[in-house]
Amino acid sequence: MNTIIIYASKHGTAKKSVERLEEKASASIHSFHVKVDKIPSLEGYDTVIIGGSIYLGKVQKELMKYTNDHLDELLTKKVGLFLCAGHPDEQQLGKELHDAFPEALLNHATVKEIFGHEFDLSKLNFIEKFIVKKIVGITESQFALSEEKIDNFAEQLLI
Repeated sequence: MNTIIIYASKHGTAKKSVERLEEKASASIHSFHVKVDKIPSLEGYDTVIIGGSIYLGKVQKELMKYTNDHLDELLTKKVGLFLCAGHPDEQQLGKELHDAFPEALLNHATVKEIFGHEFDLSKLNFIEKFIVKKIVGITESQFALSEEKIDNFAEQLLI
């Protein structure tokens, strides 16, 4: 089984999730950051994992563009979708997942999950810190990625 992960990560949380998925996989995985790497053709891959993080309520626009541009081909693959998000309202998290990916891809996906979140204040610029502190109400760094959710995702898709 050939697997590719296509992801976007602003402050490293989605990248950390990808690394955990790579550790759990029973075969090698090729991972590519949609903002940095040239994404290869999906032709040689059976399984495609797509993930990103929510930033100011939305997933990275490059990830959205990739999924929309390659939707027809993605619908022929086994697909897993993930987000790193930390809204305290479960309904809002569901909305963020729904808004991050095309409806057809969400319906097609074998597994979809929200892995949790991290707010590492040391990685944020002044404006981001202000938003996180004043609007979100977080005054200290938080590390709340769920290894259990990542492991379950991997078991359903990769093992």
